[in-house]
Amino acid sequence: MKHVALALGVFFAACTGGSTPAPAGRVAVAETAAVDAAGALPAGVTDAMVAEGQAVFAGPGVCAACHGADGTGAIGPNLVDSEWLIGDGSYEALVETITNGVPASQATFRRGAVMPPRGGGAINEAQIRAVAAFVWTLSH
Repeated sequence: MKHVALALGVFFAACTGGSTPAPAGRVAVAETAAVDAAGALPAGVTDAMVAEGQAVFAGPGVCAACHGADGTGAIGPNLVDSEWLIGDGSYEALVETITNGVPASQATFRRGAVMPPRGGGAINEAQIRAVAAFVWTLSH
């Protein structure tokens, strides 16, 4: 998936402190949603949102601290597989989960590990939607 490959490049650049130029013959992040063989991104989601979401996931959103740098899980559950412990894995369900968090009463992973609202990070609504876009691409 073109948008995931591009987002991974942004992620690795963010982790290493460097920058990742677009490969020869490719255009940097597009401002409109990409459509590939697997289908389209959710309505209203763009490749730019996915790339921003990956950077927020690894940085100020502190998501990687619990879900792992690659999203495969650590303290928090795996976000790469198709099994969703909270919600149905839809983009809007992800936005809701990130916004509201997961209280102990709903936590079923690792003995009730909670997720605070906004993942415990100081992220705004646009960043929440961007992280949800990135997480959606991990398993779709």
